Amino acid sequence: MSTRSATKIGPPRAGRFRLPQEGEASAAAPLVVGAYLRSLRRSRGMNGTDAAWMIRRSAATLSRMETGLLHRVADAVELLEYYGIEDAVSLAAVEDLLQEPQRHRLFDPAPGWLDRLRACQRQAENMVIYSAFTIPDLARIPTYPADALTRRLRADIPVRLGPRERLTVDNGEGITLLLDKLVLGRLLSEPSVMAAQLAHLRQLAGSERGPRVLIVPVTAPVIPPAALTYAMTLAGHYLIVEEGPDSVVYYTGEEAAERRRLLQDALALGVPLSVSTAVSDQAPTGGAR
Repeated sequence: MSTRSATKIGPPRAGRFRLPQEGEASAAAPLVVGAYLRSLRRSRGMNGTDAAWMIRRSAATLSRMETGLLHRVADAVELLEYYGIEDAVSLAAVEDLLQEPQRHRLFDPAPGWLDRLRACQRQAENMVIYSAFTIPDLARIPTYPADALTRRLRADIPVRLGPRERLTVDNGEGITLLLDKLVLGRLLSEPSVMAAQLAHLRQLAGSERGPRVLIVPVTAPVIPPAALTYAMTLAGHYLIVEEGPDSVVYYTGEEAAERRRLLQDALALGVPLSVSTAVSDQAPTGGAR
C-alpha cells in the first residue's frame, strides 16, 4: 500500500492546466514539473514509450508533458507514483504547484524543490548563472567553502536527482558564469583556496568548450541580484530562476521581463575573465591559510 493510500488524502485532483494560447509565454509550473518528470524518467533508465504506456498516453503526449505542455494534473501524479514518489506530501506538493493561480511566477518551497531545480539545470539548453556573493556550485573546486546556512538548511532534504555535472573544460558550451567582482574577494583571507579557485576559473574560461566567464565591475551601474540567479532556455522557453537556501522562484513571460533586462545589462557590462583587471588586482599570490 502506498503512503498516499495509507494517509487517505484521496485521489489526485482531476484538474486540467490551461495550455498557453498562441503567442503567450509558457506557464512556469508545467515547465518546471515537466523537466522534473523527464529527469526522473531518465534517472530510472526508462524510455518515453514505456512511461507513456503506464498512464495510457502516447509517447508524443508524454514528450509534450515533459516540455511544458502538461494538461492533466492526474497524469503528472500518476507518473510520479510510477517513478517511485509515493509519499502523500510530495505528491500533494506537485498538485499544488500545478494549481498555482499565478501562471508566470512560481514559488517552490515544497518537498522536492531541490530536485525540481536540478532537473531544470540538467535539461537547460543554455544557461547564464549570475552570482554576487559566492562561486556557484557548478564551478567550485572541492576546497571552496560551502555557505553554512545553505548547508544547514539542506542537510536533511531527501534528494532523488543528482546535481548537474560540474563544469569542466569539455562541458561548458552554452553556459555563462556572470560573477560580481566582490565574489572574487570573498576568500582573500584564504589565499591558497582563492588562488586555486581562480586558476580553475581561468582554465574553464580558456577552453574552447568551457563556459564563458564574465566579471561585473563594482562600478557597473547595475544592481546585483539578491539571490543566485539563473537565466535558462528550457524546452525552447525562457525561464528566470532565483535560488535561495531553502526554496526557489521561477519566472516566465512578463514576470521574467524586468529580471531579464537587468541580466542583459550585467552581461553587457561584464568583462571577460581573461582580460579582467579586477581579477589580476585581486588575485592572491599564494601562501598558507
